[in-house]
Amino acid sequence: MVCLKRAIVVGGGIGGMVTAIAMAKLGIEVDVIEASAREDQLGTGINLQNNALRGLKEIGVYEQCAAAGFAWNTITNRSGETGEVVNQVNMPWPEMQGLPGAMGIMRTDFAEILAEGAATAGVNVSYRTKVTELTQDAGGVMVELTNGRTLGADILVAADGVYSQVRSMVFGPEHKTSYVGQGVWRFTVPRPKSLDGFSLFRTNDGVSLGFLPLSEEIAYYFYLETTTEPLRVPPGEASRMMAERLAPFTAPQVQEVMHCLEDGWHVSYRPFDVLFMPRPWNKGKVVMLGDVAHSLTPQLTSGGGMAIEDAVVLADELGRNSSVEEALATYSERRIDRAHMVFRNSLRICELEKARDQSFEGTQVMLDSFKLLSEAY
Repeated sequence: MVCLKRAIVVGGGIGGMVTAIAMAKLGIEVDVIEASAREDQLGTGINLQNNALRGLKEIGVYEQCAAAGFAWNTITNRSGETGEVVNQVNMPWPEMQGLPGAMGIMRTDFAEILAEGAATAGVNVSYRTKVTELTQDAGGVMVELTNGRTLGADILVAADGVYSQVRSMVFGPEHKTSYVGQGVWRFTVPRPKSLDGFSLFRTNDGVSLGFLPLSEEIAYYFYLETTTEPLRVPPGEASRMMAERLAPFTAPQVQEVMHCLEDGWHVSYRPFDVLFMPRPWNKGKVVMLGDVAHSLTPQLTSGGGMAIEDAVVLADELGRNSSVEEALATYSERRIDRAHMVFRNSLRICELEKARDQSFEGTQVMLDSFKLLSEAY
């Protein structure tokens, strides 16, 4: 029996929307508070591993994602100079539920699929809205919003991202992210038809360029850069700076898309700011998930996947426990070790990349992590 009637979710990103859909399917009345407009969802693309796809299937949006995205099952290391294959391995996922090992999808498409899923499930979403005040007592949580409304609920889910306002308000401003000395450039391109899975191009001096497909037509390259401080990218300079970084990669699969830098295809840079919150992940009736609880480096492409798992597990615990307190406690216990494994192993690969490690240890850590993620969450 479901142990609550109403919930507020702050944050309408991946974790927030999946949480809202999963809870609404239990008969819980859900309000989502999102700071941006529905049409303002940004980002290049996202990769979702098999574990994340299982979660999307549970809430009923997998088929829409499969139609919009690109499924893949191989990890290929290639020469950065020639593009030739150095080695290739299959994703270590067992055949389950007819799902691929992984899937790339444009973030804008994914956001729209989740928004449609939330609307269909009866979720109330307030866009361009923020929380101005939050209070709680034994009976639940109350928030005041910038749109003038006041909402009350049995619980509040903090899903408002790595720089979470709710985390600071409820758990304390001392919980801050830290820069790990690396950031990522992403460059959206037409998909080279010879590349149909994750590829890593590596030059002779250990510089790497990654590739992920997002649809039949679109893909992105990503370049990981090590710096003492996060880079500052002046307005209008992103394409030029990206071209400089791609210069060592003479592989034909890279060279064939270099014209996109002049044609105005999307280029972005983001530093890696990480954080892992100690247990429990709730304070009273306020509970954290996704980047609010665990901001990861993206080496295991599992930030979104961990948020999806969090959301599905939280809804599961709310549906089978007799009290909110029990549900939130068991949610933390189920999630913390698994999420910390991904956090720890992502950082390990990050450190190997910063050292320009020429071995395939990073690929092995990735495969070992995916094997662990194939287990039930």
